[in-house]
Amino acid sequence: MNSLQFLVDSLILLYMLILMLRMWFQYCRVDFYNPLSQTLVKITNPVLNPLRKFIPTVKNLDLAVLFAVFLFGAIKLPLLAIAGGVWHSDLLHSWPTYLIIGVLGVVKTFGKMILYVIFIGAIMSWFRRGADPFSYLLYQLGEPVLAPLRRILPRTGMIDFSPMIVAFALFYANRVMYDLFPVLWALVS
Repeated sequence: MNSLQFLVDSLILLYMLILMLRMWFQYCRVDFYNPLSQTLVKITNPVLNPLRKFIPTVKNLDLAVLFAVFLFGAIKLPLLAIAGGVWHSDLLHSWPTYLIIGVLGVVKTFGKMILYVIFIGAIMSWFRRGADPFSYLLYQLGEPVLAPLRRILPRTGMIDFSPMIVAFALFYANRVMYDLFPVLWALVS
C-alpha cells in the first residue's frame, strides 16, 4: 500500500466511523446541543442531507447513515485501486464483491465504534469521578450495550465487568468474521 492509498483508506475509515457515531448519538438520544454532537452534525450533514430525502429514520435508527457507511465501504476498494494506479476494467465486474464488502463494512464499523466508546469510557472512569459532560456522554453511548449485561451479571462492588465482556465478545465476533469471510473481512479493515 503506497502513501496515497494509506491516506485514502484512513480518511474513508475515519469518515465511516464518524457517520456511525452520529447514528449512535441519535439512537442513544444524546443531547443535541452537546459540542461533540454539533461537530458530528456539521461534519456529516453534507453527505446525509441528500440521502435523507429518500431514506427515512425508523425507530430512532438513521437508515441514511447506514446507507452512507455502506456506500463508503463499497467504494473504498475501487478507490484504493485507483489510488494505487491499478485501475482496469475487471474492477467493474466485481460489483457483487463490493456490495458484500459494503455490508461487512457497516458491521465492522459498528463494532469498532462500540469498542472505542466502551474502551474510552472505561479508561475515563479510572481518572474522572466527577459529573463532567464528556463522562456523561460516554455513559449515554455505552449504556444501550452495557445495561443488559449489568442486569445479568452479579454485583461485584466497585468493579464493573460488563465492558470487559462486551470487548471480549467483540474480539470474538471479529475472529468469527475472519473465519467466515477471510479475504473479504481483511479487505474491510
